[in-house]
Amino acid sequence: MGRSVHRTILGSLYTIGGGVFLYFLVRGWDYYAAPLVQRPRHPMYWSLKPGGESGIVFGLVGTMMMIVMLLYSLRKRFRPLRHLGPIGVWLDYHILLGVLGPLFVLLHSSFKVGGLVALSFWSMVAVALSGILGRFIYRQIPRSSAGDELTLAEVEAEDRELSGRLSAELGLSTEEISALDVVALEHIPDGSALALLGSLLVGPFLLRRRLRRLWREQSGHDRRFRRDFQNLTERKAMLHLRLALWERLRRLFHYWHVFHKPFALLMYLFMAVHIGVALMTGYGWVGR
Repeated sequence: MGRSVHRTILGSLYTIGGGVFLYFLVRGWDYYAAPLVQRPRHPMYWSLKPGGESGIVFGLVGTMMMIVMLLYSLRKRFRPLRHLGPIGVWLDYHILLGVLGPLFVLLHSSFKVGGLVALSFWSMVAVALSGILGRFIYRQIPRSSAGDELTLAEVEAEDRELSGRLSAELGLSTEEISALDVVALEHIPDGSALALLGSLLVGPFLLRRRLRRLWREQSGHDRRFRRDFQNLTERKAMLHLRLALWERLRRLFHYWHVFHKPFALLMYLFMAVHIGVALMTGYGWVGR
């Protein structure tokens, strides 16, 4: 699957899933906005309460999404599954389900969060938010086309290859390539994790702004040369920046795992307990 096709499908699924959530949110807003003591007398109560006809469906949809999310962990850990597509694509759909699943669970709860459900819900929120953050950090670490993390030696070899292409294809001198590396490292953040995250968020925009000074100097060349020059210099500068931040990025990703995994385990544990209690008590469709 091409990258553009993948992005189109992913964007469509976000749009459809988000649209379905918004539809049911707007449709049931009068009930969701009502005080808890007034809800049993609301005409939509038997449909939208957690054990109601629609409420149960919301819970099943959200739960199934979060169970399917686990396929990403299997793909990542079992080598025989590596032929089933790049790990980065799996991660994109893992995050899609991790965003949409909690939204439907929220509808299932009818925005009433307390007791054991509150522990499960906030664990779920922590998993979803940290998952989005993890995807951002994941994208900062150089990887192969299959999504596997490159070694430091492989990244350094790619950096040298880009330098060679800039010299052979575009005629840049050693001094000009060194100047490009200096531009890439112009604003390296201090040692704090927050400063590093902030720098990673705005870094690409600042880097492109600094590179425009070099790009403007190529105005006398044809369009194809300028396009290749812009593409290669941006790739080279970004890669050199990643090299400079190599250890800090990997350490940050490790700390993210330490935070993300316990909340994920708690989320699935509380979810299992919640479903078990519902089945034992005959709540919802069970026993009808």
